[in-house]
Amino acid sequence: MNPDTPGSDTIADAEATLAFDKDSFERRSALYRWAISLERAIGILLMVGVFALVLLQVITRYVFDSPLSWTEEVARLTLVWLTFLAAAYVTSRRSHITVDLIATVVPRRVARAIGTFARLVVLAVSAFMAVAGIMMVDIVAAIAMPASGLPTALLYLAATIGFILIFIHTIIEFVMVAKHPDENPDTVDTAAHMEGL
Repeated sequence: MNPDTPGSDTIADAEATLAFDKDSFERRSALYRWAISLERAIGILLMVGVFALVLLQVITRYVFDSPLSWTEEVARLTLVWLTFLAAAYVTSRRSHITVDLIATVVPRRVARAIGTFARLVVLAVSAFMAVAGIMMVDIVAAIAMPASGLPTALLYLAATIGFILIFIHTIIEFVMVAKHPDENPDTVDTAAHMEGL
């Protein structure tokens, strides 16, 4: 952004705050840093896997006119795993999409209370979805996917693990924001900072 643009300092300050905010949890714990790096690495491998499987499907179908029956199914399964692990990773980085307009129109204490309420909702929903996922894994345990022969439970296991990770990341966020509020501003604090409040 052009430094001569009005408000660019405020936006740059807010972006610096966000960058600091994302890494503050990882700086405090080598184990957490390792876990986040593992999530990121698995996500990258899954993304490459989806690309490779789709490319293999296209080549075998249109170049060799002999498509492999299992590639579409395995690519779909890989994409499901990528989606849920990426959701957990984004939660760990506090980079998920949020509507933080409210931070600019309510008092800061109210905005923080709303942020706390939002985290409680995330905890409740992720706990519910993890339990539902475990139940679904149990229900479909004996069913295999038709083309690949892989267990259908793998689809539901992705959601279960993803929501468990989201739950864990949200608990860690609660603890870190409570212990180090100055280092870990809420999204609403960052939005208020960007608006100059």
